[in-house]
Formats: sequence, structure tokens, C-alpha cells
Amino acid sequence: MCDFEEFLFSCGHSIVKLKSHCHFARNDPNHQCFGVKVLRNSWLQVDECDNCKTPRATPQPQQRR
Repeated sequence: MCDFEEFLFSCGHSIVKLKSHCHFARNDPNHQCFGVKVLRNSWLQVDECDNCKTPRATPQPQQRR
């Protein structure tokens, strides 16, 4: 049973990352796990995810000629 962590962002997105391999996956050359995936922790984040942090378009002032 490999352990995973979930990160919940303020924008509503979430990501799941591997925390640790189980005994079988550690010994397998390809780190394959055929057991149950266990979610150990869910972490609330105050920031937005990286995809939502991209600079948003801000209106530019128009120049008069």
C-alpha cells in the first residue's frame, strides 16, 4: 500500500503526490504497486495552484493621440 498526500488549493484544484512506496514497490525495479493506494494526509493551501497563478491580463490604459 503506497502512501499519498493531497494538496487542496484555494482555487478549487488539487494534486496528489506520492509520499512513500510500499514494500513491494520499493523492491520492484519499476516501482509498480498493485496494492491499495492510501491517502495519508490532505493539506489545505492558502494559495492558488501553479496553473492559476499565471499573470492575469490587466487592462492597459489607452493612449490618446
